Amino acid sequence: MAMDCEGRGDLRLSEICFDISSKGFASVVLRAGRNNLGNVIASDLKGCENLTELYLNFNQISIVEQDTFQDFHQLFKLDISRNLLPVYSGNWNSYFLPNTLKTLKVHGCQHIVFLNASLPDFDDQKNLSSLTMDGYPNVLFNFSKITQLSLSGLNFQTYCNLSRIDNKTFSHLRSLKVLNISACGIDSITAGAFEHLHGLEVLDLSYNRQLGMKAFANITYGLQFSMIGFLNVSFVLNTFGIGIEVTVSDLCYFWNTTVEHFDISGNRIEVIETNALILIPHSMKTLRIDMNKFTFGPYLLQLGCMKNVHTAVGSYLNYAFNPIIYTAEHVKDFHRPPIDMGQNSCFYCNKSFLKERAKSSEECLYFEPDFHNVYDGPRLPVKLENVIFNDCNFFYNFILDIQFNFEQTNNSIRFIDISGNVFKSLTGYFGHLPYVEIFNISRCSIKTIGPDTLNFTSLKVLRLSHNELGSQMADPNRSNIFDKLQSLQDLDLSFNGITVLFSPTFAMLHSLIRVDLSNNNIERFEIGINMLSNLLSLNLSVNSIHTLSISVQHQLESNENINSTFLVDLQNNSLTYDCNNQDFLHWLLKHKDNMFGFDNYKFVTSDNNVLNSKKFCEDIGNLASRCQSYTVVIAICCIAMATFISLVTGGVIYKNRWKLRYFMYMSKKRYFGYRRLPDYTVIENYKYDAFISYSEDNIRFIRDEFIPRVETEHVLLCIHQRDFLAGNAISDNIINAIDSSRKTVVILSNSFLKSKWCMYEFNMARMESIYSRSDNVSLVIVMIEQVPHSAMPLEMVRWIQDNNYIEYTTDQEGNTLFWEKLHNVIKSL
Repeated sequence: MAMDCEGRGDLRLSEICFDISSKGFASVVLRAGRNNLGNVIASDLKGCENLTELYLNFNQISIVEQDTFQDFHQLFKLDISRNLLPVYSGNWNSYFLPNTLKTLKVHGCQHIVFLNASLPDFDDQKNLSSLTMDGYPNVLFNFSKITQLSLSGLNFQTYCNLSRIDNKTFSHLRSLKVLNISACGIDSITAGAFEHLHGLEVLDLSYNRQLGMKAFANITYGLQFSMIGFLNVSFVLNTFGIGIEVTVSDLCYFWNTTVEHFDISGNRIEVIETNALILIPHSMKTLRIDMNKFTFGPYLLQLGCMKNVHTAVGSYLNYAFNPIIYTAEHVKDFHRPPIDMGQNSCFYCNKSFLKERAKSSEECLYFEPDFHNVYDGPRLPVKLENVIFNDCNFFYNFILDIQFNFEQTNNSIRFIDISGNVFKSLTGYFGHLPYVEIFNISRCSIKTIGPDTLNFTSLKVLRLSHNELGSQMADPNRSNIFDKLQSLQDLDLSFNGITVLFSPTFAMLHSLIRVDLSNNNIERFEIGINMLSNLLSLNLSVNSIHTLSISVQHQLESNENINSTFLVDLQNNSLTYDCNNQDFLHWLLKHKDNMFGFDNYKFVTSDNNVLNSKKFCEDIGNLASRCQSYTVVIAICCIAMATFISLVTGGVIYKNRWKLRYFMYMSKKRYFGYRRLPDYTVIENYKYDAFISYSEDNIRFIRDEFIPRVETEHVLLCIHQRDFLAGNAISDNIINAIDSSRKTVVILSNSFLKSKWCMYEFNMARMESIYSRSDNVSLVIVMIEQVPHSAMPLEMVRWIQDNNYIEYTTDQEGNTLFWEKLHNVIKSL
């Protein structure tokens, strides 16, 4: 059982232990820190004999009774730190501690800083292996059985002021594996300070800001004889000051260590001396260089020398520290000279050794001291898998014509995180990264990505959140940036200002499982996901979505049947609650267990009322009945109204069809054709006296009788076979002929009624007479044979009834009168 009583303030140890004993647990962890318990006596812990871990930190304890832990036979971890115990006074008796302890914390127990501190004696603690305490200078650390020792001054209310580490400081800690001396005010380390610690695996020297990088050679000299695996020398310079260079001499002995994990963050490193990276130990696997300020240099061409590094972390490079730190930081001597550097010369810095060591790796280059104008392709450690350089203030535009190719084809990069930088235009080409699986370029202000930029065929996770891709996603010609990511499973496009998505955008992502489109401004999510048979997670929260299309619903259901349960997040959207959205609402209710955060969903009705999920579930059953009563009536009324309007409109159009045709052609002629210039010397300026409308069957009558008898020197006829302009539309020729003639003479016969164009000429002449010639009747009908009224259209019958017509006869006297009468009609105004 683990019992957490931290910071209660109203409990006593005796009460806690009584409660524990009543439970009967065989193993108990008790956290009772920050309770102001005061002194501890044996009766206080009666009932807690089965404790395995006990935390009594921050309790104002100054005395612990001698027999307090005499019945504790399985307590292996005790924390009595940050109390008032006189641990370093020389008078503190530690015999009350149970001999079962493996871990003991007594740091922060001094209420005054002792000038001549004396460390407690833990010889009776046969099992004690981990000790956390304060660090005093000029004392002998004689803990021969301790494997883990922490003297760190980083923790709150702790104290460490070792200042100088020499060859004797830790010489008796022969069993030590872990040593933490961070923030101990160290300003000097001799070359043999760690040479006796043959079993040392972890060394933390961070936050000793007076130490400087020049002490690194002395540090690593002693570590050559250890089993060091983790080395932390981060923040060993002042926060503010000039940048530094890591030299070959700094790393002189580093190559001969077994360091696997190396942290050199926060040291204002600007450049690394050429060939220095050759001395990086081949055992190194992880490198942290956070919060430095690297600039370009030839050392970047020697990264391949770190051939076994698989993780490189360089977050917050070029970081701007808060100036308030300056006032709080004790050390402000930026140019203090190094103290007691010990070894001054090193065989491993010479040219021959460096050249020979560089040959151990194909990707490691050695540059001669007088080299210049060297260019080579980028070389990375062949085993590098994880590259993390987030929030580094990189401001670059990788434009279209930039091609960045990694020369080695056997690079192993699988994880890239360059988030928090600024790459507004990312349209270049990056090649030869065949194993990349995770790529994080979030928070990079990206506005444009090229169609060939994301060409990582093995990529599974792509983070693009907090960018500015909304405009590109809204352009169907530029939104196909994911086409080459056929292995992609997880895509994050949240916070991108996206308003529109097109079906082809995700069409090629056949392996896609999760899509995050949250915190955009998407109103309609109707993209086709028919090809996304693996899609199971869709985050659309914080958008303006009203519904999901039928195709999206069906595809999610289909995917669930093939794979596992799908999950959709529609929180903070405006889901429409009305009759037109019934199908989606019922689908939503059916799959509410698939809706992430369904209890927070909001539904907006047609009158702008908002329903929560509970009211939605209660009312959705009534929505169908309300919608059905109106839907049928509205549908019938709409159909009836449309039918009525269509019939009325069709009747009006049919009744006035000739009028409409006439006005259409006259408007066309008036605004787009040629207009006749008026001759003001005559009443009307017509080209022809009469246009003769006749059927082709009556051509002999027109040619043999009509033209010879009527067309004289003073009468000019318009005959379509003779006077129509070739190339013009027939309808245009007819309108022009009628408009250019004083009269239109219709030669009416049975064959005339059967001709489409003859009837067209009659109706156009009739419209001309009615609407353009005022009171002057310009249409004359000549009936050359008996035509029954039943064979005539209604318009012609009405015209004949309202206007006189001339009837042709073969009688000699009547024939003479016919031609005379016709001639007078044509010449009349």
